[in-house]
Formats: sequence, C-alpha cells, structure tokens
Amino acid sequence: MSKQSKIVMVGGGSFNWSPRIICDMMLEPVLHGSKVFLLDPNQAAAGEVKAACSAMSKTLGANFTFTVTDCEEKAFAGADFIVIAISTGGLDMMAHDLKIPEKYHIYQTVGDTSGPGGWNRTLRNVPVFSKMAHKIEQLAPDAVVLNYTNPMGTLTGTFYETSKLKTVGLCHGIFSSFNLLERIFKVKEQDISLCYGGVNHFFWILDFTVKGKPGYPLLAKKIKGRSFNDYLHEGEKDPAGMAHHRSTLCDLLYREFGLLTYTDDRHTCEFISGYLNRDEARLKKYHLVRTTVEERVAKCANVRRITAELAAGTRKPFTKSRETAVDIIKAFISNKPFIDVVNLPNIGQISNLPLGAVVETMGLVDARGFTPLAVGKLPDKVLPLVEIQCHVQQMTLQAALTGNKDLAFQALRLDPLCSHLSAEEVTAMGKELMTATAAWLPQFYKK
Repeated sequence: MSKQSKIVMVGGGSFNWSPRIICDMMLEPVLHGSKVFLLDPNQAAAGEVKAACSAMSKTLGANFTFTVTDCEEKAFAGADFIVIAISTGGLDMMAHDLKIPEKYHIYQTVGDTSGPGGWNRTLRNVPVFSKMAHKIEQLAPDAVVLNYTNPMGTLTGTFYETSKLKTVGLCHGIFSSFNLLERIFKVKEQDISLCYGGVNHFFWILDFTVKGKPGYPLLAKKIKGRSFNDYLHEGEKDPAGMAHHRSTLCDLLYREFGLLTYTDDRHTCEFISGYLNRDEARLKKYHLVRTTVEERVAKCANVRRITAELAAGTRKPFTKSRETAVDIIKAFISNKPFIDVVNLPNIGQISNLPLGAVVETMGLVDARGFTPLAVGKLPDKVLPLVEIQCHVQQMTLQAALTGNKDLAFQALRLDPLCSHLSAEEVTAMGKELMTATAAWLPQFYKK
C-alpha cells in the first residue's frame, strides 16, 4: 500500500473529532504526503477544519493535502482508510432522544448508546450507515473502515450485516480504567495487563495484573477504606481528553460484584435499571450528571473556536492523543501487529454472549485485518446485565434494517431503563420518539 494513502473523514466538518484525529495522522511519518478527503454536507464547517489541518500540516512538515466535498463518489473512490464520526440529525434530533423519555420518568445522562435515546439514535443512523457501506464496497472494496459513531455496537454491526468491508468500532472507555489503576498503584500503563469484555460503554475487567502480580487481591488491599473518587477527581481530563465526573457507581458495583467496570458512571448507569428511571432524585444520590443539549451546543462552539485558533496559527498542533485510529492505520501499512481495544462481532471471543453481537475486547490488528482476542466467559454474576444489551442491540439493528416497527418496540421493551413501564407505555414512548424524528426514518415512513 502506498505511503501516500487516501484517507476519508466522514463527518469531516466535525470540530470535535477531525482536527485531533488528523493531527495524530500527521504526527506519524509513514503517513506523510497522504490525501485527506473531508466528506460532509456542511462544507463550510469542513472548510474550517481544512484550514486548521492545513496549518498544522505546514507546521509539522507532514505534506498532507485536503479536499472538502459533499460527494460520496469522489471521496470514497479508491480510498484506503475511512474514519466515520457523524451524528445523523445532529443535536436537534438528539434533543428529542433526551426530552421525550423524561415524560416517562427516564432521565438519560448521555443518551447515545443504550436506553430510549440510544434506541432512537440507532434507528435513524442505520439507514445512513447501510447506504454508506454499500457505496464504499462498490468504490473502495479494500478500504479499512474505522467507526467512532455511537451507538457503537449497532452501527459497527450495520457494516457487518450489509458488507464484507474490514470494519472496526473504536472507543476510548478502557483508557479511563488504565488511568484509575495507574493512579491507585502509582504505575504506568505498560505495567498493567487487562482481560476485559462486554459491550461498548459497558465492559467488565475480568482479571488484571500489576507488574505481573494478580491485580484484584492487590486492589482489595489498596482500596480498603477508600473510594475510587479519591483517585479520579471531578473536572480533570482523562487520557482521551474527556472531563471526568464521579465514579460513585463504579465503586458501588465493584463492592457488589467484585469486578471493575467503566469508570464513567454517566455511561454505565444507562445500562442498568434503578439509577435513571422512576425518580430524577436518584441521579443526585449517585452523583450522576446529565449533559443537556445546550451544554453540547456550547461544547461545539468551544471546539470550533479551537479549530479557528489552529487555522490562525495561534494554537500549536495537538500532541498525540490516546485514540488508536492512527495506530491501526500504521499497522495495516507496515504489517506490524498492534493490540488494543476493538468492537467486533462476537465469533466466540466472549463465549457466553450471543454470536454476531458486536462486543468489546482486546484485538489484534495487522495487514490481514482485525482479530478479536478471546476472553472466555463472562462471570454468571454479571452475564445477564450484558447479555440483555446484546439482544436489545441485535433486535434494534434488525428492526432498523428491515423497517419492522413491531420488532423495534419489542427491543425497546427489553431495555432495562424501561423496566418500570408497562408494554403499552413503552410502545407509546417509542411511537413519540419515532414520530418526532420521522424525517430521518425512511425505513419506517416510506414516501
């Protein structure tokens, strides 16, 4: 493969994702001279990203070239790597995902992966991803697809259901677990080895070592009389640049199950009943923070300002992030194996979860593609919590692909966040969500 790779950023106008991921690429010498296509219907935003990335390329001597386009044929033709970071319908549609469930006493903190918000987000993104998969397969059948868009499981699964493209879902959740253990044991990431598995944003660390010694016995001694919140302080940034809130629920689940899960409670709480449903006061009890659409708009304005500063040269290029997109691209080009977190269909890497469901484990990347690493079984004490999510995601994906409303509502009824509602109430909520976002649901509302 040529060092002058053709790389497509789908959602090239994303101020949050594109400048940082592209900067990572420019910091890798093997990619110098690459051609990057910024594919986005919002060409003005993509133009601002282009200006920022062009300035960084000049500063870093990366010799990248950038093309802004809204034409998929032009962007995908002959592409080597395709990175996807989009939000179909944007924040206007996400406002419905969060607001409508409140009427049914469901108060989602994030709303992009599970629960009614993740369900509705899947329904409107799947048609876009399905069409994209077909087009990429026609125009660039050898391309490698890296998906950052949530819901990670269903949207990565869409590519596997509708194409034979080499595809992986990427997320930085496990990085925060490394960060917590580094803090507790005062070691570096390379001193820690983890075995973990689950679904995106809801994984369990099954075993780990610290400098070769069994980790859980060491953790029991270290954490005695203390809380995880003593090590991860609210407001500070994690290795992926995300602001940390509280890990009260992570700490509670560790005491209950004897296993670590994702330290970001704002995601974890959306997979388990009892924390976000019935009564909004429960959120305060567990220090759970909701992110409003207005706050998301403000964040977009802030990263747009940073993009403008990069373009003007008043801000230096980013240092290498912890995101793994560039490491994966390098592994394909150099055929030097790379191991890190991957989201891939279950072919037995988690032996007691449904086959075909997209699960999160460690995986090997080389020129052959993506190979998940086996973790064995999830313990019985946490298996049902994860298994139901696999079923909900698989059913929702099939409903989104086929336009089967009944199946979509059946999937929503199984979601733990709806456990306090009757079947009729869940269906009513689902209909409200679909009606509010009908413009993005062609499979259900055919013209």
